[in-house]
Amino acid sequence: MFNPTDYTAKNAGNTAREIAQQPAVWRALADALAQRKDEIAAFMADHSGRRVVFTGAGSSAFVGEAMHMLLNRELGLASEAIATTDIVATPDCVLRDTPTLLVSYSRSGESPESVGALQYAAKKIRGLSNLVVVCKADSSVARHAAQTPGTLVLDMPPESCDLGFAMTSSVSCMALATWCAFGHADMDRRLGRVRELAGTVEKHFDAMCGKARELATMDFDRLVFLGGGALRGLAREAAVKMLELTAGAVNAGWDTPTGFRHGPKAVVNDRTMTVHFMSPLPFTRQYDQDLLDEIRRQQKGNAVVDVAPGEPDEIGAYIFGLLFAQLFALEKSVALGCNTDNPFAGTGDVNRVVQGVNVY
Repeated sequence: MFNPTDYTAKNAGNTAREIAQQPAVWRALADALAQRKDEIAAFMADHSGRRVVFTGAGSSAFVGEAMHMLLNRELGLASEAIATTDIVATPDCVLRDTPTLLVSYSRSGESPESVGALQYAAKKIRGLSNLVVVCKADSSVARHAAQTPGTLVLDMPPESCDLGFAMTSSVSCMALATWCAFGHADMDRRLGRVRELAGTVEKHFDAMCGKARELATMDFDRLVFLGGGALRGLAREAAVKMLELTAGAVNAGWDTPTGFRHGPKAVVNDRTMTVHFMSPLPFTRQYDQDLLDEIRRQQKGNAVVDVAPGEPDEIGAYIFGLLFAQLFALEKSVALGCNTDNPFAGTGDVNRVVQGVNVY
C-alpha cells in the first residue's frame, strides 16, 4: 500500500503526499465549484464568442495545451494555447486587439511571466476578460487580474498549492476546474464525473504505484512520452515531471505519435524507453496503435510501455495518465537517490517559482 510517510526519509515526503491527496482534493474542488456554478455559468455565457487563449508557464502552460485540444473537440471551442513565456517575449506575434478571454493558470500566482502576460494583454486588448485559475488565492496574479473588469478568479483548494518542487495536485485541479467551467451547461454531470474519477483513482492507486516502481528500476537514460489530442499536453507534462524530479538525470522528451516518425524517432536506442498514452477516441487511437505496433516490431534493447487505463473519455485518460506520470517520476527520482522535494537544493539552478526573469 502506498504510504506517503514512507517517503519522508527519502526527501520525497511532500511530493508523495501531494500526489496521493489528489482524489480528496478533487472532491473538495467539486464541492467548491458546485457552490459557484451559477456565478461561473453567468460569467462564461457573458464572455462566449470571444477568442479564447489558454496561458501559463511550464506545467501550467501544458494544462492549457491539454484543455485547448480537449475542449475544441468536445465543445467546438475555437481556442489557442499560448504560453505566458511567449506572450511576454513576443507579444506582437500572439496578441491581437480582438475580444479575448484569457485563461491564465498559475500554482503560486507569483511567476513573473504570468503577471507580465496579464499586463501586456490589458494594454493591447481593449475587449479583454480574464478567467484566472490559481492555487494561491492571495497572489500577485489573482490581485492583478481582479483589477481588470470582466474577470473571474477560480481559487483551487488550498492543498493544491504544492509544497514540493514539482506541480502535481495543482495540475490536476486546474485541468478539472477548466473542464467543468467551460462545460457549465452540463456542470452537474461534470462534477459527478470528477467525483467518480476520484473514486476510481483511489481504487487503482496502489496498482499504478506498483507499476511505476517496477518501471523505475529499469535501466534507461532516454525517455519519450507520446500522446495525441489532449494527451499531447499530458506527454509534455510527463516529460517535464521526469526532468524536474530526477534533476535532469533522465533525458526526457515528448512528441505526438504521428510526429515521432518525422525525425525524433532517431532518439531510440537500447537505453531508451517510450511511454505511449493511448487515446480513448477510436479514430485517434488508430494512429497511437500504429506507432506502438511499429516500435514493438523494431524493438531491440529499448523498453516500450503503453498506458491505456480503459477510461471512456479524454478527461479520464488524461487524469489517469497524469497520475501515472507523477508516480513514475517520483519513483525514478527516489531510485536514483535524488532530493525529490527539492532536486536543486544547494545550487538554485532551477527554482520552484521561477526567478531571475526581467519583464520588459
